Amino acid sequence: MIRLNGIGYDYRPGITLKELTDDFSAAHRKVGFEGFVIIVNGAALTVEQAKEKTLNDNDVVFIVPVMDGG
Repeated sequence: MIRLNGIGYDYRPGITLKELTDDFSAAHRKVGFEGFVIIVNGAALTVEQAKEKTLNDNDVVFIVPVMDGG
């Protein structure tokens, strides 16, 4: 199982983070990589890394909007 923002998804060998977020967006709300912080198992990824990231069983992913403040 892969957890994305607290929601569990069945693991499929070879699934990428892009494929998982496409599935998540179809079922919930639009989630992308631009303007977000992407964290996989506690490590932050760049947008480029996130687009190519292949996931493993038991991975935990958080995609959080960047908040600018003043």
